[in-house]
Amino acid sequence: MGSAGWLRRGLLAVAFALGVACTSPTLPLPPPSQPTITVGSEPSSFRLTSDRGALPNALVIVVNRNESLPRDQRVAGTIADAQGSWALEIVANVGDVVDISQEDGATRSPTISVRLE
Repeated sequence: MGSAGWLRRGLLAVAFALGVACTSPTLPLPPPSQPTITVGSEPSSFRLTSDRGALPNALVIVVNRNESLPRDQRVAGTIADAQGSWALEIVANVGDVVDISQEDGATRSPTISVRLE
């Protein structure tokens, strides 16, 4: 086989490898880090903060599992800053469990669960 044949096969192999790489699934998005929890500014609220615990500019979502709260008070969200730091307050009672996740584009991470004490 001449050098043109080897070159053609080499280019086809590179093109195939690039095509496979483009269709490979991306790595899963990690959950955000465990936040620091303090008493919120309002009664029955908690403040959650995280220093560089999310992806930069990720949407951080917190869902309170306490079904006795009104639905519109069970969810809170914010966008992390360019370093991945974020803070928010959520309506909750001592002992409530919240699930925290982050989204980057169309990808959502698994949740971490935190008991508010």
